Amino acid sequence: MLGVVLERRPATSRWVDWVWAVPEVIADAPPTDGWREIARDGETRRYLSAPHALTLHHKMVEAYDSNIETGEPCVWALLEATDGSREPGWRVFAVTADPYEAQGFLERPDSLVERVAMPPATVAWMARFLAAIPEAPAFKKRRRTKAVEERQIFGKAPIFNSDGGPEEGGA
Repeated sequence: MLGVVLERRPATSRWVDWVWAVPEVIADAPPTDGWREIARDGETRRYLSAPHALTLHHKMVEAYDSNIETGEPCVWALLEATDGSREPGWRVFAVTADPYEAQGFLERPDSLVERVAMPPATVAWMARFLAAIPEAPAFKKRRRTKAVEERQIFGKAPIFNSDGGPEEGGA
């Protein structure tokens, strides 16, 4: 279970008022009911939302392995905009260690996807998960089987001739 820290800073652009970012995730964060303000420095504010489950799937082992092997394991916080009636105006959709899931979420226009360092306790937990998964069998390419040649029965002409092409005058 992870807690997501969301930070709001004043923007230097005249087109937007605020810059939103996820600077970190916290392992074993205390539960909150939605967002809770945890720090304030001038106009900069930090919020915490917890708990959010980091779920691993045995079919995504290759993605998790490559994440750990980068030397800087990370998680992606996937947030989606809400109607803005309550501060801060974001909802945590998911927390993932799968870069492909995060990439898919980037296509949504109302989303915020942030890559942050994975807490050491989470790295150890994920490494134990990966060690428990048996090695995937090597890829084995299938061979095509020969097509069974149609027999002419009941006065019906075969659709394909013996060399695999269409029969003359056939369908």
